[in-house]
Amino acid sequence: MPKEKQQRIEEKRGRPLDLSRNKVILEATLDLLAEKGYDALTIDAVALQAKVGKGTIYRRWSSKMELVIDAATLMSPFELSLDTLNKNQDLRGQFVDLLTFVFMEDKKFQKATNAICNAFNDELDQRMRDAFYWRYRNAIESLLEPYVKKNKLTDEDMELIADIGPALVMYNLRSKNQSADIAYIERVVDKLVMPLLPN
Repeated sequence: MPKEKQQRIEEKRGRPLDLSRNKVILEATLDLLAEKGYDALTIDAVALQAKVGKGTIYRRWSSKMELVIDAATLMSPFELSLDTLNKNQDLRGQFVDLLTFVFMEDKKFQKATNAICNAFNDELDQRMRDAFYWRYRNAIESLLEPYVKKNKLTDEDMELIADIGPALVMYNLRSKNQSADIAYIERVVDKLVMPLLPN
């Protein structure tokens, strides 16, 4: 192989990934998930939608499942939610806002999540639960950090509090094929979450 060609290959291998493309690819994945569902989603379609080559995608994600998990977790509004919460309101209001931001604000994310729930893929289902749970659990712990020290909430208490909201909202998506509305989220917080917190 000519030296010049080998040098170009080595430079290409060592070139840092353009991280701005990640967001474009993930957004294209969510768009297609919401529109076509998981089973009909292809890397070719994502590449076309994102206006990138398939190689650009495969350098970042080894499979469709890896791509979908990143799209659903990294593009979900957890981090934005914590930044935009009104910390001056009471804990009940913050819980309602967090669940609302996560599950109701982004319609595209709702549709994409619904598509994943309807995929009937055990490995995808398990990995999505793992990725989603710990991000939501961290958000809840951040929300309750001052409260934990004062009221001595146990890890078991925290686990139950973190489970309730997502479990019921995801049940609506998976079993009833419908999204939760604000009235439903308020009932979950008022009747199931707040009673678990000591006065």
